[in-house]
Amino acid sequence: MEYIYVIQIFLILLFFFFSYLILIRKNYYIISGFQSSTPEERQKMIKAGHPHAVGKMMLHIAIILSFGFLLQLLHVPYAMEGSYVIMLLVLFMESFRITKKVKKKSRKVNKTILLLSLMLTIVVFAIPFIPNTLEINENSFELTGLYGETWAFSDIENISLQDELPEITVRMNGISLFGNRIGNYRMEGLGTGKLFLRSKEAPFIVIRTLDSFVIINTEQIDKTVAYYQQLEQAYQQHNNH
Repeated sequence: MEYIYVIQIFLILLFFFFSYLILIRKNYYIISGFQSSTPEERQKMIKAGHPHAVGKMMLHIAIILSFGFLLQLLHVPYAMEGSYVIMLLVLFMESFRITKKVKKKSRKVNKTILLLSLMLTIVVFAIPFIPNTLEINENSFELTGLYGETWAFSDIENISLQDELPEITVRMNGISLFGNRIGNYRMEGLGTGKLFLRSKEAPFIVIRTLDSFVIINTEQIDKTVAYYQQLEQAYQQHNNH
């Protein structure tokens, strides 16, 4: 399973689990600041609806991420990014409303919510930097990491090193942040294939398969050229056997 899917499923299950603990099991002690409060303060928080509001927020986020995940599986463009943007908006808006449900003395409980928001934001923007590693075998090569896959040399038509790329027409299911373009894209004249681009600067390794394509580059020109030479050598050796 692709790493990006594992991360999304983990976050969805995590939010569903926390909402279950709070809304169904009434385990309010997992909310930061609740356990350290006095019995009187806890009762005031419960009466004000603070724990219930936190649980509902967790449930809303789980539902938003679930819809985003399903739409992504259906190849809806920008489904993942859109779900995370909506999730962050919900986090901040509902955190603000939750703050109003507690007295000033008890507002420290919202530190967990804000910290969680920050952590999730970091996760979202860190995803594009999960590295892809090229691994070359006798009969195939593999790109590990986000949207990684294995391609057999027998399915490859040619490998070339190019200074320019055709225009991207549609991002089918991928990430495009901070100059990284990773995932499934449709490109003019090439059709639908996979990009593993870590830089907008040339050169680009273009691998044409029987029915698709793979395009690779790295942040370093020398590393991209080295990848190309390794792939070309392995491909030629395979064809000569």
